[in-house]
Amino acid sequence: MHPLRALRAATPHGTQAAFAAFLGVPVAAVQAVESGKARMTPRMAARIREMTGAADVELLRGAEGAALTLAGKRYTLPAFASWQGSAAQQTDRARRVAQEQLHADAWARHTAAARSCHSPDDYLIPWQTCEFASAAAKDWKRLPETAQRLAGWSPELPVPSQTRLTLAVQAAPVWNPAAAPPGMAAENAELFPPCYFTVAAGSGGCRMAAAFWRALCREHGIRAENGQKLHAAPTGSWRGFFRDRSDSCEPHAVFAGLDAHEAGEMDGGLFPPGGILSGGAGDALAEQALRFMEEHSEDAGSPAGILLFASLEGGTASALGSELLARLRAQFPAMPILVIGVLPLTGISPVIAAPWHIALAMQAIRRHASAALLFSNDHLLSQAARDWRMKSPGYAEANLLIAEGLSAFTAPLRFGGHDSQPVDLRALLECFAGDKPGDLPVISGECLPLAALTDRRLKTITLPWLMDRLLRAIPATTASSVGAFVRVRLEAGDEWAIHDEPPAVVLTSRIGPGLHESASVFAASPIIERALKRLAKQGRELLKLDNAAALSASLGTGLEEIRAAVTALRA
Repeated sequence: MHPLRALRAATPHGTQAAFAAFLGVPVAAVQAVESGKARMTPRMAARIREMTGAADVELLRGAEGAALTLAGKRYTLPAFASWQGSAAQQTDRARRVAQEQLHADAWARHTAAARSCHSPDDYLIPWQTCEFASAAAKDWKRLPETAQRLAGWSPELPVPSQTRLTLAVQAAPVWNPAAAPPGMAAENAELFPPCYFTVAAGSGGCRMAAAFWRALCREHGIRAENGQKLHAAPTGSWRGFFRDRSDSCEPHAVFAGLDAHEAGEMDGGLFPPGGILSGGAGDALAEQALRFMEEHSEDAGSPAGILLFASLEGGTASALGSELLARLRAQFPAMPILVIGVLPLTGISPVIAAPWHIALAMQAIRRHASAALLFSNDHLLSQAARDWRMKSPGYAEANLLIAEGLSAFTAPLRFGGHDSQPVDLRALLECFAGDKPGDLPVISGECLPLAALTDRRLKTITLPWLMDRLLRAIPATTASSVGAFVRVRLEAGDEWAIHDEPPAVVLTSRIGPGLHESASVFAASPIIERALKRLAKQGRELLKLDNAAALSASLGTGLEEIRAAVTALRA
């Protein structure tokens, strides 16, 4: 028996729900610890000690520990009663409050000293938040006033009243990496975060996923070259994406379909070698991926969501991605799966059957995915040159923009807000649900640097002003669901701590992914719709070729199945 269970039974709060409410923690936290699915954290043990007077050292020992008082005696109901309101409890609470005040004072001194620092190489720590709220545009005024202010809502936002409007503000304070961080270690994670995996198929998908993971490392204070922690604890809800290895962090990541050279490049110290899979057939790779996910999540709980990366153009990668998606859905029938895909450049593809590959991949996505987040390589490269001022951008630069947009999109999963915990992937995807039950949400992201939205003469702006400019700059407001996700630096002054007013957004006019100076809109995109229609037309033209049957046979797919997939893509 876990000592927590014995301790709970010795209090007036006998049920798990009542005991969790007494402690102020989620019921799932108590359930996970008592069942042995999760270890108790020092934070939770300290909270139990303060509330009950139980020995936190014993609680942290897990099933080997015992329910004892701080004096080392067996914990009983009289011990609970004598602790409540006692001088010892008040002393314990006063010590915690004093410690938190020391942290707050250190934070105030730190931000005051770092206000003028804008190093391009700074890590976005020690403290980040993500304010997140979602409702029909007409219902936003009914949300708590704090949520409205901190998420940047205003009645003047240019969104139809029936459109579901989701706003997310991922914020980091101005930060000087040379200064000592405050002692709070920037940990705003819940006790037992959901566990998320990324699964990448093929070279293109693996490069996208690797760029995304490098961005996550930077935001959570983890070295991207080897996974080592920059400080005692990474920032945010990092355990949802990383496995804790005492002095380093391992991403919950699988890379499948690489050749030997690419696999060697990936195996550089950050990613677990068992998750880098090369060679073999699609079903064998899928089996290896599932086995690795099961082993890698043993101490993190079952996966609660999957992000599947794939370049939809390539034959091997497209087929492997579809195979992985089908196997993942069979293994996890109720789990949310988000597919992140890229559509090829306009023109003649080096892959002759690329339109068929994409049609078949979209068929698999409709059957098995919870949502699809699609990007167009044409649009990404255009934005890279025009808005992000990248010289001669290629696929590497396009992947940087995908990582920037996806970092913003997943910020609500990785950081809590002013008075809220991180959301889960299911809740995030429900913000973009289709008009009809069962419709697959297919969305895209438009990501811009703040410098492309603002006047260079401005030094600070307000969040509502920024949201308004963003929604007007990107014509996505005709969609049934629209999400505006911004990544900003905040000037956290006295007005934040005393008056609870959202601080001003600091503008430095710097342009580059990863600087926390970007804004993205996610919605159904006419760009993606036009690209899919173009590919469906090309797929129909291929069906008219004399060698269509032979070409379909080379793919290992019947001509009728391809024809059905092309027709579905056109629709």
